[in-house]
Amino acid sequence: MLDTDVRSDPELEPEDDPGRFNRRRVVRVVTILTLGILAVLAIWQDPLYADF
Repeated sequence: MLDTDVRSDPELEPEDDPGRFNRRRVVRVVTILTLGILAVLAIWQDPLYADF
């Protein structure tokens, strides 16, 4: 006979809160900031007003 009176314990750790930073969001923010900084540095290397 199959024992069906087995109780499963609840998970010990709650799931991630959607409002908090998770790993994917942190990687996305760091990537955007890095690309933005590199773009600003590239513009400063060859300014548009250099011909004047």
